Parts: sequence; C-alpha cells; structure tokens
Amino acid sequence: RPAAPPPTVEDAAHIAVGARCQVEPGARRGVVAFVGLVPELAGEGVWVGVRLDEPLGKNDGTVKGRQLFQAPANHGTFVRPKNVEIGDFPELLDDDLDDDDEL
Repeated sequence: RPAAPPPTVEDAAHIAVGARCQVEPGARRGVVAFVGLVPELAGEGVWVGVRLDEPLGKNDGTVKGRQLFQAPANHGTFVRPKNVEIGDFPELLDDDLDDDDEL
C-alpha cells in the first residue's frame, strides 16, 4: 500500500494562526501558533504548531534550535493538519474536571 502524500498547504487552509483548537491525540487544547513547512522535523509537508493551554507538549515552539513560535516549556507541539480541530474550545480549568467528583 503506497504511503499517503505529505500534507499540503491546501490541507491546512482552514487552520489560521490565532485560532482556538483541539489537538489529537489526547484532546489537548490551545491556540494555533504556526502553520507551514518544518524541514527540521521528520516527514515532508505542512505542520501545525500549537501553543497548548497546559504543559502537555514536547517543546517551547523550537525545533532543533529554530524557533517557530513562542510558548512556555512543554506547552508547544507540532502536529499534522488532520489532527487539529478548529473551534470554540474554552480553556479547561481543573475545577471543570472535578465537579462530578464532589459530594
């Protein structure tokens, strides 16, 4: 089975820098901070850089010494456009997650 072609700019046309989003895997939420090519990452094609709300990422927007966007440590991630859902995703607060556990 041939490999799928790398994602193109058209695949990311609906993704705008500054948009709120949710990233899979993990339903991580954040803001789109970068859309474009990242030769420093394995794999060709377009990547989406996301500044996550929580420290669930692997970087600070820097890849192999090249800063593509600014984020606190472990708040940055790069994913493929198919893994980004744009929408009105509010920041999750710890209080929102614990309401069902209180008696």
